[in-house]
Amino acid sequence: MPSDTLSVLGKKILLAVWKLNAVGIRSVAEGALRADLPDSSDGFSQELQTLQDLGFIVKRNTNERNEFALTPLGLAILRQIEEDKLQELG
Repeated sequence: MPSDTLSVLGKKILLAVWKLNAVGIRSVAEGALRADLPDSSDGFSQELQTLQDLGFIVKRNTNERNEFALTPLGLAILRQIEEDKLQELG
């Protein structure tokens, strides 16, 4: 899936998960992710589900709370998004 077909919110979620260092075995709680994206109340849960369905993030249930982490595919898509931004600047 090309990175340009992701929604703006989807891209923001991937970047937030990366910034919160939730990669591989490290994960971030859904509450912390929501706090990092204060303007994301509309469609947040649905976008998380879409990103999971695409294999970009993985959801874990830890201590009765949902946590999320980037998958290798999610990292690749995030890198493509960043490369696209750099090309637009150039």
